[in-house]
Amino acid sequence: MFDRRRPALLILLLFTALGSPRLVADVAGSSDYASFQRFPGATIVDYRQQTSAVYNLALGRMQRAAGTVAASRAERFQGHLRRITYEIPDGFPAAEVFAFYREQLLNQGQQALYTCQGRGCGSSNFWANDVFENRILYGPETNQYYLASTYQGVSDESEVAGYAALYVVTRGNRRMYAHLDFLELPAPLAAEQLAGLDTTPQALEQRLARERAVVITGLSFNDNDELDNADGINLIVDVLRRNALMKVYVVGHLQDSGSLTQLQTRSERRARAVIDRVVAAGIDADRMQAHGLGPLAPVCRPGPCGQRIELVLALDQ
Repeated sequence: MFDRRRPALLILLLFTALGSPRLVADVAGSSDYASFQRFPGATIVDYRQQTSAVYNLALGRMQRAAGTVAASRAERFQGHLRRITYEIPDGFPAAEVFAFYREQLLNQGQQALYTCQGRGCGSSNFWANDVFENRILYGPETNQYYLASTYQGVSDESEVAGYAALYVVTRGNRRMYAHLDFLELPAPLAAEQLAGLDTTPQALEQRLARERAVVITGLSFNDNDELDNADGINLIVDVLRRNALMKVYVVGHLQDSGSLTQLQTRSERRARAVIDRVVAAGIDADRMQAHGLGPLAPVCRPGPCGQRIELVLALDQ
């Protein structure tokens, strides 16, 4: 006897086997962060807030040392934390999703503080469970991307500033997630960070005249103390060209493993690498002196402070 329901049942089973789009609504009470846009078709699957969070911003690969899981480098801040996890629709490469969110984070002159990809980030298990405290973010190490950056935006009609962490991972079941942490700094610290991100030559010259020392953004180094991001070089060059009489100390700071002497030597090497680039752009080498303090000046405003280059006005200015 012919069963009229059988063709419909077969079609349903075939559709299920081939896969169907997951129609998932955002979790209750969730929302995108301020004016930050989600990847098209993404849904919020986890959302958390903490009004006064002590937050460790990971600035290095995840590792286990002496029984403790931690980033090879991190800095601690306190502020209002928002955590948003998106599930990404099927059919998109992780690199495209990462680039979509990265572009938003780094607009308006924001600074990339650390980025990694694949095994260079360390264990995905550590990122998922120890950093973001969300086990659905665990996946193969080759399928992960991470970015830490400064952040500036508008929340509740007020300008806010702080730090952001972006993590994109594809799990073994092929589902992809993009996770974002936004840490809003208290108003006084946010104001300092916003001032530090004003990176026009005129603004930097005025800050040097007023404060005598300024952290240069857009400079980072690899483990061999070689510049791997030299965006800040042009700013130094422009400032020294604006004021032909200005002389500065280029001071390297470095908090890392090793003896004091080793860290001072390495931080001075970084300062000299900066000077070499500035000289190559046409500035007289006699106007700059390299110094390395290693870990001896751990505090700066705004942070992060662990690895930085400062311009300091020479004493006779």
